[in-house]
Amino acid sequence: MTWLQSVVLMLAAAASLLVAHVLRRSAADGNRLWLLLAGGFAALSIDERFAVHERLRDGMLAPRGIGVPFLPWVAPGDFLLMIVAIGGLAALPFVWRALASDHGARWALMIGVALAVVAVGMDSIDPTTWTEVAERFQQTIEEVVELGSALALFAAVTFRLLGLLGDLLDPIDPKLDRDPV
Repeated sequence: MTWLQSVVLMLAAAASLLVAHVLRRSAADGNRLWLLLAGGFAALSIDERFAVHERLRDGMLAPRGIGVPFLPWVAPGDFLLMIVAIGGLAALPFVWRALASDHGARWALMIGVALAVVAVGMDSIDPTTWTEVAERFQQTIEEVVELGSALALFAAVTFRLLGLLGDLLDPIDPKLDRDPV
């Protein structure tokens, strides 16, 4: 499951790069946002594949008891993904505007963000307070929700890419009433 999630996130990064490239080639604005998204998806993919935030948590933060005092349910060191999520939510209004012309992409984005918030919330709960069976169940559900989020975010980027490519291939305004003959 971890491998699949990392692949989906890397595909989202590649699709974001393609959106940035198409926007740059068509002299449209917004390609910097898509470059930033590509970097973010690539970083998430690398973290998923190589467990970077888990290694930082277990090797540096948790042994030193570094935590968030105003979030008592969060284990020491388990706040790193929360910081990443806050960064993603800060970028959300810009991404939302960039997807203004594509309702399918916006729906996929909303689903992806909602699932990501649930996954980060589940990840933040201190598992030492649970039984082993409950912890395994919670972690399994968390991984499924993470994969759903990654797939929805990949879909949002892909819908935007396909919309841009469609506009390039058929530059006539689709809102105009035209006879197909």
